[in-house]
Amino acid sequence: MIDALISGKLIKTPELKTGKTGNYYTPFLLSVDVGEEKPVIVSVMAFAEIAERVARLQKGDPLAVIGSLKPSEWTDKTTGETKHGLNMTANNVLSFYDIKKRRAAPEPPVNTGNHNQPFNDPVNF
Repeated sequence: MIDALISGKLIKTPELKTGKTGNYYTPFLLSVDVGEEKPVIVSVMAFAEIAERVARLQKGDPLAVIGSLKPSEWTDKTTGETKHGLNMTANNVLSFYDIKKRRAAPEPPVNTGNHNQPFNDPVNF
């Protein structure tokens, strides 16, 4: 498996499902632009709290996913042609809706007059 960070758009609205053990999961498809004519479609599976967060999103929403990526291969039932794809298990996701507010800008360092400290004040060196 390959550890990966990908970003793309949801192809359809994800649906939260419940497994036989009562745990939540959400399968979804992500369209990832790779600079070619056609985007790459990645099939992603999310579990537990991550599945619940993904299920709140809608078709077309942008989403970044980090997780384990694995190439896949199957035979198309209608054409008999061998197809290739990518499957991913999400370890975490980030959407624009997860970002509630920007962090406050850090305060500038205070010059204590101690010149044994690392250089951090361009005026008093």
